[in-house]
Amino acid sequence: MNRQFTYCFLLLLALSFGIKRRAEAQTGDTLHKSVTFLTNQLEDLAKSSDRQQDYSDLADEYIFLSKHPININSSDAEKLVHLHLLNEAQLASLKFYIHNNGDILSIYELQYVMGFNAQVIQNITPFIKAGVPVKAKPFSWKKALKYGNHQVLMRFGQILEPVAGYAIPADSAFLKPGSVYLGTPQKMYLRYGFRSGGHLRWGFTAEKDAGEIFFSPHLSDSVKQLLGNQKPHFPDFLSAYAYVSDVGILKKAVIGDYHLEFGQGLCLWSGLTFGKSAETNAVKYYGSGIRPNTSANENRFFRGAAFTLGRKSLTITAFYSHNKVDGSYFVSPTGTDEITTMLETGNHRTINELLNRKKLTIDAFGGHIDYAYKFMKAGATYYQTHLSLPLEPTHQLYRKYYFHGNKLSNASVDLNLQFTRISFFGEIASNPGKGLAGIAGINAYLSDRLTLTLSYRDFSRDYHVIYASPFMESGRVNNEKGLYLGITMLISKMFSFSAYADYFSFPWLKFQVNAPSTGKAFLAQLDMVRGRNLSMYWRLRYQKRAENISRPEDYYPLLTEKSYTDFRYAVACNITPQLILKTRVEYVRFVKAADRERGFLVYQDVLYQFTKFPLKLSFRYALFDTDGWNSRIYAYESDVLYAFTIPAYYNKGQRIYLLLHYQFKKHINVWIKAARTIFFNKTRISSGADAIAGNHKTSVKMEVQFKF
Repeated sequence: MNRQFTYCFLLLLALSFGIKRRAEAQTGDTLHKSVTFLTNQLEDLAKSSDRQQDYSDLADEYIFLSKHPININSSDAEKLVHLHLLNEAQLASLKFYIHNNGDILSIYELQYVMGFNAQVIQNITPFIKAGVPVKAKPFSWKKALKYGNHQVLMRFGQILEPVAGYAIPADSAFLKPGSVYLGTPQKMYLRYGFRSGGHLRWGFTAEKDAGEIFFSPHLSDSVKQLLGNQKPHFPDFLSAYAYVSDVGILKKAVIGDYHLEFGQGLCLWSGLTFGKSAETNAVKYYGSGIRPNTSANENRFFRGAAFTLGRKSLTITAFYSHNKVDGSYFVSPTGTDEITTMLETGNHRTINELLNRKKLTIDAFGGHIDYAYKFMKAGATYYQTHLSLPLEPTHQLYRKYYFHGNKLSNASVDLNLQFTRISFFGEIASNPGKGLAGIAGINAYLSDRLTLTLSYRDFSRDYHVIYASPFMESGRVNNEKGLYLGITMLISKMFSFSAYADYFSFPWLKFQVNAPSTGKAFLAQLDMVRGRNLSMYWRLRYQKRAENISRPEDYYPLLTEKSYTDFRYAVACNITPQLILKTRVEYVRFVKAADRERGFLVYQDVLYQFTKFPLKLSFRYALFDTDGWNSRIYAYESDVLYAFTIPAYYNKGQRIYLLLHYQFKKHINVWIKAARTIFFNKTRISSGADAIAGNHKTSVKMEVQFKF
């Protein structure tokens, strides 16, 4: 009863501050300024993968533009469409307004642009500026090197409670090769970057995860002998790049680690992508082509060189990559070395994990060609992938159509047609002579306030690709068909409504699904933005799909339906120019046959910026009550720069964190974060090597940034 009273009190406290005051404040987290749709997307990605990831590649451009905003009157405004901050019709309305009325001289003038309401303006404001655009000067190597900006980031983090994986001495790790952490519990991160506008960049990222070894000399001879040439070194992960763009006909070029993004992600797209969200027209992808890798994700990128040449309407991209990735290694009964699956966790803490480290070498080479003419843009992609060891998945029936072998060819054609009120997009891909996959869609801007999106996808069960990430439901780019319908309405200056329905099917078996199956997903969201001081939204999401169920009386697992319902209310209010309050209440319901779970989360955020000295703080108090893991709830939280924390709230307990950001003059920033989760109904947290004896888990993190 007391806990329920606390829930209501926190909610009423936030709502009581919903008074009209002219206010503006900044946060001190990774994204600097709140972008609700982006944080919601990151929560969905965390839920789909259930493992820690570095989302820097997704957020990097948002972070950069928050510090170097786009002039809304320049041609760079098209970047707002690529970042899903505007749609194509809104960009056309913006250009039409500027053509008729001249340059926009104040952000407040955007309210007179057709198709813009308070929410649209709030979304783009952190990333734009007004005024007469300055004409771009010709690229000069001398000026780029002279006036570029350097930054160095150093980060340290650790779980304070004793973790089971460190309890056994590393010298005895050979007795338990899968459950003893050889290294120290500290997580370390180092990042350096140089950037001169959009023309010249270089940098590197180094990381050591918690449990990974710092230096190997202290290991026992037996452990060293077992590891062989897989002995660890520091840093465990190192990535570097040098990148240049828009220098004559050389549009882009990179040496080192990079990503490639083309078409609709069906054939060649190595970076992370967003999925279904309240931004219903975000199912259309805008590939950036070549992009340097800045994240600490250790396996999903290219390593080598790539370049793009362009003249007028034609661009040509070529690339080569030679990269070693983690793989589950074994020797077949015939004595052949093989890989059962490629691993993407990036963890190298135990003997078993180290033995799988960089066991597979992937060579990839090919290219892409683009042609643009007026309203049309067409492209074609072809590349080959060679593996140093054959990929031979285990023999479960659902893996029957998985890729087997060590050579793979991929080809695709993509098309985009852009008219005044309608946009067609699509891509068809294949393994020449084998599997096919296709995706096609329409964004129809029926009026300045109504957008309709329709998309269809069909990935055959024998389509194989390693570097792809299209719009889809499952985690593999095959064995899926789907029809998606989305709608967005700007109801008034204050209110907007968005919804989608996605019907999908899997013609062949899947993991934990022993028969062909179908599913559906729905979302409806109502947003309200009142000026610059108050915003809130209500969201209802529902998903149903099939999954195996095992009962004692069944000889073979049968299929049953599982459903997930999620209702969320969130409100953010600027109380003063220094103070922001954010509240979120969320309820979820999980049903699978007789297994039924419910979950509840409420949190209160307080963000404050001091006026007398350069200190910002972010504080959260969260209460959660769920019946188990299936009813867990993910919630993004503020973090140090380029770090991402999206914890899963499950069972019963509370979580508190405090983030401090202090700026020394203009060139040094310091972040300190402390967080603790306390469970009311547990005396042991997690399991295996990650187990903690007790009911609480505490983490600390510190980061220093030098800019010069």
